[in-house]
Amino acid sequence: MNQRVLKVFAVVVLVLGLALFCCAQTKKLTILHTNDTHSAMVPFETGSIPAVGPAPKQTAGFGAGLWNVWHFPFNQDYAGIARMATLIKTLRAKDKNVLALNAGDVFVGSFEFNKFLGYPELKIMENLYDVMELGNHEFDLGIGTLAGILSGQIAGASPINLPVLCANVDFTGTPLEGMVPSSIVRTVGGVTVGIFGLVTQEPQNYSDDVNKRFPHPYEDPNNPGNTLWAYAGGLVQGLKEQGCNVVICLSHLGTSLDIVLADLVPGIDVIIGGHSHDAFSQPMIENGKIIVQAGEFGKYLGELKLNVADAGGVTLDSWMLHRVEGRIKEDPQVRGMVNKVKSGVVSDPRFGPVYSQHIALALRDILKSWPANGQNRDTALGNLVTDAFRNRLTNAGFQVDLALDVLGYLGANIPAGKVVGNTILRAVPYGYDPESGLGFKVVVAPLPGYLLLGGLEYAADMVTQTTDLAIQASGITYTYDSSKPPVQNLGEISRLDPASVMVGGAPVDPGGLYYVAMSEQVFNFLNALTGGGLTSIPTGLFEYNIVRDYMRSLRFVQYKSEGRVKDTAPAPVK
Repeated sequence: MNQRVLKVFAVVVLVLGLALFCCAQTKKLTILHTNDTHSAMVPFETGSIPAVGPAPKQTAGFGAGLWNVWHFPFNQDYAGIARMATLIKTLRAKDKNVLALNAGDVFVGSFEFNKFLGYPELKIMENLYDVMELGNHEFDLGIGTLAGILSGQIAGASPINLPVLCANVDFTGTPLEGMVPSSIVRTVGGVTVGIFGLVTQEPQNYSDDVNKRFPHPYEDPNNPGNTLWAYAGGLVQGLKEQGCNVVICLSHLGTSLDIVLADLVPGIDVIIGGHSHDAFSQPMIENGKIIVQAGEFGKYLGELKLNVADAGGVTLDSWMLHRVEGRIKEDPQVRGMVNKVKSGVVSDPRFGPVYSQHIALALRDILKSWPANGQNRDTALGNLVTDAFRNRLTNAGFQVDLALDVLGYLGANIPAGKVVGNTILRAVPYGYDPESGLGFKVVVAPLPGYLLLGGLEYAADMVTQTTDLAIQASGITYTYDSSKPPVQNLGEISRLDPASVMVGGAPVDPGGLYYVAMSEQVFNFLNALTGGGLTSIPTGLFEYNIVRDYMRSLRFVQYKSEGRVKDTAPAPVK
């Protein structure tokens, strides 16, 4: 062998050796993730799992959605926690270096929750997931109740063995003190992973008791070192000092604030998101950080694969959303647990056959979201709910000029097809009355016209920050321009066009008095916003019963966005 051949051979050996060396220094990590499952333990029987990407286009006409009305053999039910269990177990079996994470809002959204308060679901999850972050709806029944659920005390059973995180709520002096750590460290396949959790701090999501327990605001001009972002930076640094190769924020902040987190907090590698119910079509890379989110109601399971270099550095290998479709067989053990939960619901005389009794037929998908294009800012579901308020209360003898709700207090879409009680509770799931097991009641609030205008302005001002406070309405129409600057003081008008506000077809009178139907929670928020002093007339009627009975009276339901509320901005906020 001549010298030239030897040199070539040596170079080849060197290159191959370096390649093998580099490969040996890179490890793989898989993260399975869900968020905002909202107690959807029982499968969905109508509709389908939406494709990721833009909002679905509304179909028109009497026959829209009729393919979901009758269940042909190929139109299986889908989703449900038993199918999710199968999918998680299958993926774990294929890849041993796996972490399964849930980014919060496991609670609230079905009769399964209203009967058992989330305990059975968490018991199932402790055998599927490694870590969970608290969402805002985990706080709906209060800190004491949450502690009772996690400890098993409320169920009279064993404690929940699933690690539950939340870094930005101060639990000092509460029953949750010592039960909910800020962060956790796990080692998987030789990779040391640090995980910390953050939950949204939007005040409309919480009681006063919880709102006072956020020590680190989003903004603090007088003390920038006290912001949530500065605090999160300290958590990341602490995890790095513990030798973590990967730092994950398990976030229930929502996508818009996840982007802020990525921009302002160094050292995070991955943000597993929740709260905004976004089904990503592909990962978002922001300031070198990977952000993903997996939709809502357990319809998807995210699978994120990472390359982790021993020398430092985390890169994206691949990511996908698995659709939890009907073809996936339900895990037998979990299905048996779900069936026990269903039996417990149905046997409760407060509820009865809420999974089977026919209420109405939806001739199209009744969506919570407004159309992706155009100016309309009312939604099919918002129109249905507020029409139901106005219709039922008027028939009951209450004076009602208009009805209002906000998007944040509406839940799941009502898919085309057979509508049962659980479908309706999923659409209006919030609040909890221990005696009835139902949610919010509806009240009538006498409001002066000027205050009504101020409330509409406030909602328009907030729409560029969150759609949770976007008004849905019956008996009133109006327009606003979200491209204009928001007002600085309550009572001023900027985005709202006062001349466009019509109540019952007549211009609103700032000096007049209007009787407004709304949920008790919307009233409480409005009352707090205006400094208290408002009065309301109780109706004793539950939101769920009102919507159920209204749909039953219609029999065939075909709601859509109508333009009751419009945004006239040149580039409407979506």
